[in-house]
This record gives sequence, C-alpha cells and structure tokens, in this order.
Amino acid sequence: MAARHLITGATGATGGEVVRLLLDAGASVRALAHREDERSRELQRRGAEVVYDDFLDFDAVRRHWRE
Repeated sequence: MAARHLITGATGATGGEVVRLLLDAGASVRALAHREDERSRELQRRGAEVVYDDFLDFDAVRRHWRE
C-alpha cells in the first residue's frame, strides 16, 4: 500500500505549499482543513483528499489519520 500523507493546516501558507509539493511529486495526500472555502476547493481540484475538522482536536486528527 502506498503511503498517504496527512497534512494539517493544509489551507495555510506552509501547509498549502507542502500539499502542493507532495501532489506534484505524485504522493497521496489527505489535507485537513478547518472549513470549506476557496483554498480547500483548490486543493481538491489539484487532487488532494480534503477532510474538515479542528486540527487542534487530537482525536479528530487521529481519526483522519486512520481512515
């Protein structure tokens, strides 16, 4: 099974750039965003799987990592 990367803060400057670099390299990316907006929709258009939750909630992050 290929590795999948969970990126928190994916719509921020740093997280968004990491998502873009990983996608450009052909990696499988799950992007954790706080809410749906133009930035998260752009990540979806680029090929990321986007999930929505509070990245300060450790249980939520763990849940999205294991899915």
